[in-house]
Amino acid sequence: MSAPNYGVWRPIAEHVEYNALESNSSAVMAVADCVRTTLGPKGLDKLLIDQAMNRHVSNDGVTILLSLKAIHPVARMIVEIAERQEQLVGDGTTTAVVMSAEMIKEGKRLIKELGVHPTKVVEGIESGVRHACQLLEEDAKSISINDRELEHVVTTSLSSKLDGARLAKMVITALRTVGENAKYNGEYDFGKAIMVLRKTSMDDQVVNGIVLERKRLDPEVPQEVRGARILITKMDLKPVKESWIKENKNYQEILLMENDRMAKSREMVDAMLKTGANAILIASPEVDQAVEDMLVARGVFAARVATEEIDHLTRYTGAKPARVADDLKKHDILGRAERIYEDEDNGIVYIEGGAGKNMVTIVVSGTTKETSLERWRAAIDGVNAAEAALNTGVVPGGGAAELHIMDKVKNARLKGLEQVGLEVVAAALESIMRQILTNAGFNGLERVMTAKTSPPGYGIDINSGEPVDMWNIGVIDPLMVKTMALKAAGEIAKSVLRIDRNLAAEDLSPQAMTETKR
Repeated sequence: MSAPNYGVWRPIAEHVEYNALESNSSAVMAVADCVRTTLGPKGLDKLLIDQAMNRHVSNDGVTILLSLKAIHPVARMIVEIAERQEQLVGDGTTTAVVMSAEMIKEGKRLIKELGVHPTKVVEGIESGVRHACQLLEEDAKSISINDRELEHVVTTSLSSKLDGARLAKMVITALRTVGENAKYNGEYDFGKAIMVLRKTSMDDQVVNGIVLERKRLDPEVPQEVRGARILITKMDLKPVKESWIKENKNYQEILLMENDRMAKSREMVDAMLKTGANAILIASPEVDQAVEDMLVARGVFAARVATEEIDHLTRYTGAKPARVADDLKKHDILGRAERIYEDEDNGIVYIEGGAGKNMVTIVVSGTTKETSLERWRAAIDGVNAAEAALNTGVVPGGGAAELHIMDKVKNARLKGLEQVGLEVVAAALESIMRQILTNAGFNGLERVMTAKTSPPGYGIDINSGEPVDMWNIGVIDPLMVKTMALKAAGEIAKSVLRIDRNLAAEDLSPQAMTETKR
């Protein structure tokens, strides 16, 4: 007698809990569907609305993802990985999410329909991503800060943004102005050389210097100082706390403390001015009113600054922040600038002609708070894209770089069933151009087939739908954005495909996990 199921092929992965795979992959698809239509120059925007009816219009992938009220744990995991992509590179979050969705969709098909074990699929994805990154690196070209290709990178990055063309010109001007001054340890770091300020009351402008959204300490201090000798202080400028005086009920002791407060305040101001400073930037947590009054009486320019602004100020002026009173005795404590002044109408302070490294501030305006915020983010994306391009090189944009390494990835030879994982990576590589063309109103699959028969570096013109050399038309992307997005997509896909069951846990807080290990 033959067995009842004789001849029936059973998948080798039938022990995988399909409900978990379905649930998790559906969560990824839902997140990807939220952002995929924003990809490319003709991508659409999203209107974000919170419970208080605040609204914001954006097509920036990471902004949309971070604003999502994601409930599913896997959806939250994708948002976290996208946020890490933004922190590391500053761009490519939408690309990473779209590719991860494609990998998971193809991986799920292999597991459910063909019975391939998830471990084999994951190993194939890992090898495929590594091989694809190597191929992209081989095709990359190096550029310098004065090359025309840098302008193309910034323009491509901002092509789908609000006022992208105008912002691209501003970003390029800022990049060329700081030039080699933005190099640290052999690599460009524009975060240390370019500040982006959002100010709705002003026109767009690129300022050669530092612009702080601050006011003078008091309207009676000088509005402008030329030949500024700048002291940056982080010292506590409140020697006697008011709470100490209020807690004391003895009049004589209160009087002594008040006199001590005035004497110490005068001593601090004298020590600061003895350095030769005629402009003081204060990053102290508290400033005594007596100190303020004495600075006004001495006619010294003074303004408060934020702690996070100190790094830019020290690099630009050459000043060294004074943290304790003894620091004021150092001969090189002061920084220099040709001019420091306040624009009273807009409530900002300009510092120009610093003696340190050259710095630039991009002032971004907007008709509303929402549009200015979106333009501010776009300008930062353009700067990040330029930095990545100069440090790692560039490849053709529009999905052309990914599309033309597909066959090479497929032709890689892996042992056993790991080979099927290469198909997963290949599907993800194709998905970028297909989505960009779909968002432009074309039949994405049809146009991709046309691009595949074109020479390397060719993509599809989103206006005509015809094959075109991406290098010639200036559609260029940074290599780092491509490789980091591909690696991030691979991480998401591997994490989701390896989960065979979703379980309810008691307590996963760090404290509870530490106690469990004990």
